[in-house]
Amino acid sequence: MAEQKRKPVNWQLVARNVLLGAIPFLVLAGAWICAVHVYHVKPIFLPPLEKLPQTLVEMFVEDKIHKDILVSVFRVLAGFLLAVILATPLGMLMGYNKHASQTFAPFMGFIRYLPVPVFVPLTLLWFGSGDPQKMSIIFLGAFFQLVLMIEDAAKNVPPEYYEAARMLGAPRYDLVLRVLLPASAPQIFDSYRICIGWAWTYLVVAELVGASNGIGYFILRAQRYLLVPKIFAAMLIIGILGLLTDLLFIMLSRLLFRWKTHSR
Repeated sequence: MAEQKRKPVNWQLVARNVLLGAIPFLVLAGAWICAVHVYHVKPIFLPPLEKLPQTLVEMFVEDKIHKDILVSVFRVLAGFLLAVILATPLGMLMGYNKHASQTFAPFMGFIRYLPVPVFVPLTLLWFGSGDPQKMSIIFLGAFFQLVLMIEDAAKNVPPEYYEAARMLGAPRYDLVLRVLLPASAPQIFDSYRICIGWAWTYLVVAELVGASNGIGYFILRAQRYLLVPKIFAAMLIIGILGLLTDLLFIMLSRLLFRWKTHSR
């Protein structure tokens, strides 16, 4: 069978999507400029938008914030990857076996409703104030949610897939690798994409207490000295990092699951 040719990139569609995606940012920027220059909101509450580029340059040159960025990225990736490694098999087991779901689902449902910040004092007591404590907060914020999302992905595999595999002679123990995993993989990957967004959120929670570096610590230090432009600039950096992470997951999803129909 001849190999199918790749479709050429529709640059008009790409440009349209970029423009549509830029609209909320432009509206926010317009509202920001209007609030500062028309309604004269004081800089202590909302700094001028046009000063943010200069503030960002100062943060990289004088404050060496790139070091804090690298530390924060490491913490997010470590805590998130640990959650993925442990949550994926457990969630798939719960989605595949109803007895496993009945055993673990109540506990997962109980823990996931506990606010993650309440674990901060305990993790400080258990792990100290170093990287393990920060990563444990990110892990706790992602793990329990991710387990239930992966369980849902596994449950969504149509029963007909298993029946077809059995009719073709597949043994029961082989159904997980040959049916469950391939069929649920796209939705599981989408769960990863959603969960890493929560990981970035919990990073700031982790770094606001007992930290000596990281973006969250930088924000707390800027708040102490009322350096409001640096607070907004640091928030902008987190948003950009989160957006880049999201785009990376979208690209990987399209690369790994070419057979999946994408609506984007």
